Amino acid sequence: MKDKKIIVTGVTIFIIIATFPFWYNRGKAAPAPELELTPKAKTAKVCVRSTEYMRAEHMQLLDVWREAVVREGERIYVSPNGKEYNMSLSNTCLD
Repeated sequence: MKDKKIIVTGVTIFIIIATFPFWYNRGKAAPAPELELTPKAKTAKVCVRSTEYMRAEHMQLLDVWREAVVREGERIYVSPNGKEYNMSLSNTCLD
């Protein structure tokens, strides 16, 4: 029981140090980033598939692309309209 003051003091100091970043930066959040399309995306009129399909199945299409590229080594995607696209997030979707 003699160490009770030391233990309480130690726990208090630990709580203050552990919570310091939270209460020190309270209300100082960084502004949200501004989103803008790349010049190529602004001029693009057509996506890989139709807008309705992309809204409903975008993540599934990316999963299919990943499987095809990683497991099967395929790099070219042929859309239903016959146009070929490179299966790459960086060079196709994000451009």
